[in-house]
Amino acid sequence: MATDEPIDRGEAAAAIRRRDVEFLSGGVPCAAWLYSAPGTSGPRPMVIMGHGLGAVREMRLEAFAERFAANGWSVLVFDYRHLGASGGQPRQLLDIDRQLADWRAAVDFARTLSEVDVERIALWGTSFGGGHVLQVGSGNPQVAAIVAQCPFTDGPASLISRLRTGPLSAVALMAAGILDTACSWLGIKPILMPMAGTSWMPAFVASPDAIAGASALLPPGTRLSRRTSALLRRLSSVRARLSQNIELTIADEREPVTTVGRDSIWGVLRGPDNNFDAANALAARLVLRLPLYRPGRAMARSGVPTLLCVCDNDAAAPAETTKLRARGLAHVHVETYPCDHFDIYLGTYFEDAVRDQIDFLTKQFAKAARTAS
Repeated sequence: MATDEPIDRGEAAAAIRRRDVEFLSGGVPCAAWLYSAPGTSGPRPMVIMGHGLGAVREMRLEAFAERFAANGWSVLVFDYRHLGASGGQPRQLLDIDRQLADWRAAVDFARTLSEVDVERIALWGTSFGGGHVLQVGSGNPQVAAIVAQCPFTDGPASLISRLRTGPLSAVALMAAGILDTACSWLGIKPILMPMAGTSWMPAFVASPDAIAGASALLPPGTRLSRRTSALLRRLSSVRARLSQNIELTIADEREPVTTVGRDSIWGVLRGPDNNFDAANALAARLVLRLPLYRPGRAMARSGVPTLLCVCDNDAAAPAETTKLRARGLAHVHVETYPCDHFDIYLGTYFEDAVRDQIDFLTKQFAKAARTAS
């Protein structure tokens, strides 16, 4: 719908094209990338991809998308409303019902594309998005397969895990959530709390390696805002946890961020070429909804072929609860990896996971094609 740009990621991806497109959800534009591999004739399978808790598509989703596109499939990667390049006010709001509606709108949009075989559409979600695809895709006749990577499947289990990593900071986050909910009734702008933080921070994902893991997903050269950079210079222990992909802004340098999360001290970022905005912050009111969200239960109501890619050492989305939800379900296949929540996006674990996902989707797309014929 906007630009059509080649992807320079080496010979394997040389032929892949990526277009900027958008679709409407609730009357608000959702920004998306549409990948396709030239030379594939006729309608082809489609993989629709969405990220996790407060994350944007620039946080390593393109690495997975390029592998899927290189396999001859179309891929749609979108940002939720209120986040990243998508519209929606207030910014940094994560509303579960709206995000589920964004997924449904993405499916409806994909089905209008001439290059897409509507009988072979798969949903791919990671972390919080992994829970969303279970909720939206399970039992949905428009969905041929589901891939849920390190999925959030059970709010109570994640809450217990969060209380273990930092009980006092969890209580502070809950208090902020109550106050932010009251502010929303009065039309006051959201109270933003960190998405990822250390164990003592009132963050949604709080652990010793959360900051390092989350920041490693951002492209090299991503810049922190001047305000956040100044704070981190006084907090050397936190600064030391940042990935080397993140650069600080010096005091007399022009502010690199102009659109999102300007008032957040938790981490406001601009892409290396000023090509995206992100913020390590979410409206605190979400914390009151998280314990009530249990998307893993949807698997028991479904026959849609589902792959769960589970990180054995995952504290943000407890692995044992996810495995328990899948037990005894013939249509659910579980692959496990001996790693933490953020490790699956990079290195060996990424290679293992993306290989398993391609194998699974190849088989399911073939089955869907045979059924359709």
